[in-house]
Amino acid sequence: MPPSAPAADPLPEVLAAVRAAGGLPSTGHMLARLTRLLESDTEAVQELAETILGDVSLTQRLLRLANTIPYRNGPQPVTTVTRAIVLLGFDQVRAVATSLVLLDGLLRGVEPARVYGEFHQALLSGCLARELLAGVDAQEAEEAAIAAMFRNVGRLLAAVFAPHLLHADEGAQAAGAGLRRQDCDRLTDAVLREWCVPDRIRAAIAPLAPRIEAPRSAADRVRMAAQFAEGIAAALADPHGEAALAAVLVRFAPAFAPDRAALQRMIEAAAARTREFEAACGLAPPQASLARLLEALPPESQLSAPPVAPAAQRDALGVPPNARELLLAGLAEASDSLARGADLNAVIRIVLEAIYTGLGFARAAFALRDAAGAVYRTRASFGTPRPEFSFPARGGSHLFAAALAHLTDLHIADVAADKVRAALPPWFARDFDTARSFVLLPLALNGQPVGFFYADRPLPDSRGLLPEELHLLRALRSQAVLALQRR
Repeated sequence: MPPSAPAADPLPEVLAAVRAAGGLPSTGHMLARLTRLLESDTEAVQELAETILGDVSLTQRLLRLANTIPYRNGPQPVTTVTRAIVLLGFDQVRAVATSLVLLDGLLRGVEPARVYGEFHQALLSGCLARELLAGVDAQEAEEAAIAAMFRNVGRLLAAVFAPHLLHADEGAQAAGAGLRRQDCDRLTDAVLREWCVPDRIRAAIAPLAPRIEAPRSAADRVRMAAQFAEGIAAALADPHGEAALAAVLVRFAPAFAPDRAALQRMIEAAAARTREFEAACGLAPPQASLARLLEALPPESQLSAPPVAPAAQRDALGVPPNARELLLAGLAEASDSLARGADLNAVIRIVLEAIYTGLGFARAAFALRDAAGAVYRTRASFGTPRPEFSFPARGGSHLFAAALAHLTDLHIADVAADKVRAALPPWFARDFDTARSFVLLPLALNGQPVGFFYADRPLPDSRGLLPEELHLLRALRSQAVLALQRR
């Protein structure tokens, strides 16, 4: 039997059609400008405003969106791009503007119904990614939103220029007559290269390996969040989405493991934001199968928080192998508790427990200034013996007083070091004789110290805090500050 002829590559046909139509040069130019702002560290706000104001249609759409209920902040209408950036935030405005530019570029001269389903999926992917990382870092959340949306650029272009290839059935795709997932990924990369989109974004949309591991950096987390969100959005669009959703949850469990209630809230919030965006753009949202997908979520027993590793699986200091996941889970829980109106003590204990278990400290405590502002006292603690603080808030010349006065985060690797021991207060040697290393994170309101988180180990800690861990500890502290502000 003679060998079958190799399948024809469908990618050149789509690229030829895109280039024959002009390659969407203005769209590519604008998207490149907006995404390059991810790497800008000076005058970024001014450049974003100028970029948006250079396009009258984009300006009008952004202001219309900024005045919708989910975005608008206060009774005064938003009438300038600069105020929209102030109210919505730089990262959110950039992400929204990117969505609008992509929408305008693809729908120009095309019947909206022809590409609406694909654009809806792309937009929903971005909103889901934003919701997933909203409690971690605002900039990461918006960057993941852009990456998730750009993951769909290949499918969007195929829907406009080669719909017969995009919607070919599985048999035709197997024979090389349609666009497969990998073809869409190649098309996306080719077009984004042509548009000079920064490497940072192209790296975030590069396909992941089949086996997912816990993210090791912010870039990893953005990339995984974007593709986790894309998978959920694709399941929503799939008539048989139940199985697709289950597969996504299983694949991404090492990186993201929201419980059923959290996942449902994320999907509902993202769907609502998507509908508002589409309504502001004059698009009629489809009759989405959101209820069907929510009903298909696995039972609670299949979605659980990351387990606390037993002592045998921890390193010599006691740090668990899934420290990031534990810290992220605590951050998500603290953020959710705040949103639900939990009292100060509950939020503080959630944050403290996340610090204590997430990095495997032997003990941890939260101390707050008393009502008179005269003494720092322990309000919550974990570990044995329970760490107890009670020292004057003013007048001290020791290491704790200096760190609090200057709002400086401290990691002391070895309290026995001569310089450290000389700087510690006398009560520390008396009451904290089991501590050989510790972390101190001051809390401030209106620039004034009001309390601190403390955690220690019975061993010297030359490892210290990894940048990612310090970032998450500070994010957890921010939740405690929000709770204090509400009080």
